[in-house]
Amino acid sequence: MDLRINPENEALIEKAGELARDVLARYADECDQEQRFPRESFDALIREGFTRLTLPESYGGRALWRDPVCYTMVFHELSKGCTNTAMTLHMHSSILYFLLTLSDEEQKDRFAEAAQNGAIFGSHAGEAASSPQWNRTITTRARKDGEEYVINGQKYFCSMAGEADHYVLWCLLEDVEELQAGLRWAVLDKNLAGITIPSRWDAFAMRGTASHALAYENVRVPARNIVGTGEGILQPDFVPRFGLGYAAVYLGAGAASLDWIVDYALKRKLLPDNVPIASYPAIQRQIGEMKIAYETALIMIQKAAWVLETRGAEKAIPFINEAKYTASEAAASMTEKALKIAGGPGLLNDKPLQRFHRDARAALVMPPSTEKCLQMASNYVLSQNEAKSIF
Repeated sequence: MDLRINPENEALIEKAGELARDVLARYADECDQEQRFPRESFDALIREGFTRLTLPESYGGRALWRDPVCYTMVFHELSKGCTNTAMTLHMHSSILYFLLTLSDEEQKDRFAEAAQNGAIFGSHAGEAASSPQWNRTITTRARKDGEEYVINGQKYFCSMAGEADHYVLWCLLEDVEELQAGLRWAVLDKNLAGITIPSRWDAFAMRGTASHALAYENVRVPARNIVGTGEGILQPDFVPRFGLGYAAVYLGAGAASLDWIVDYALKRKLLPDNVPIASYPAIQRQIGEMKIAYETALIMIQKAAWVLETRGAEKAIPFINEAKYTASEAAASMTEKALKIAGGPGLLNDKPLQRFHRDARAALVMPPSTEKCLQMASNYVLSQNEAKSIF
């Protein structure tokens, strides 16, 4: 297993770390407390070309999904500055990659040109009675009407709602029940009539992702903005890449908490000892546990990325599920330990620990949830043993 970073992309990871420290971290607390999209940070990413990471090189991008190890490390570094910014950029980058993979040449040219000019592509989101973790039922419908499709439906957890320039959503062709036959992606300009925000994202974690609900009532979309077929959209290449990015981003919250608490423990002194609390064995033990949990999760993420690159998405799925589980549990545990070490000051809103912890807790339910990851890991092991027992 070769986890070395492609030398061509080393500078990109360094730049991500620089942006995280100098820009993203500056606005992270403010956006969290005000529950607003980190527009300043995203604008900086646009200027630096980070919204073009997954564009093909022929369109001025980096085609970074060809190097999944580097992709995960870029988003891991960005997340140390702001988990919300890194997550929404991951959504944009993944959706753009999927969109260009499914599009015909004319569509690809249009969407790529929009991305070159700084356009943001928002999440396809979920539906009230459907979950990508447990089932996939699509109630949003697309009815053909001449050279347009009329879209009706409602989506939830729509990352960057009200902020993205284009919304990419799952829909099912009218009078077709089979996903394999009727599933399509619709690409909607945010200014189209009939798009509303019926309820706003009011959560205790990931508060800056602007993951509001979006309602679509008789929204008319040009036929040229209907993309893909059910068979293509459901191919196994897509969902694993989402999960791998999630793992890298959420582990970034854990890494940020480790960096912060180490600095705090080296400076914090308590009377009457008047020595840094980092000298206390109980503190050292917890920091050691945090460090080992972090390294374990990071290696599993990198291994999953390597399998994705060398053996393909289908082979990588079990490793990605295991990495997502390990990263989620590690981030939640690390941030909790950091809070215990900091004590009361860690709960204060002018300290980032409480934000790191809240955002890390979201990793436990972000699909695939830790429970789903465990179920899929178990199924993989059982199926492998069953296959061996046949012979």
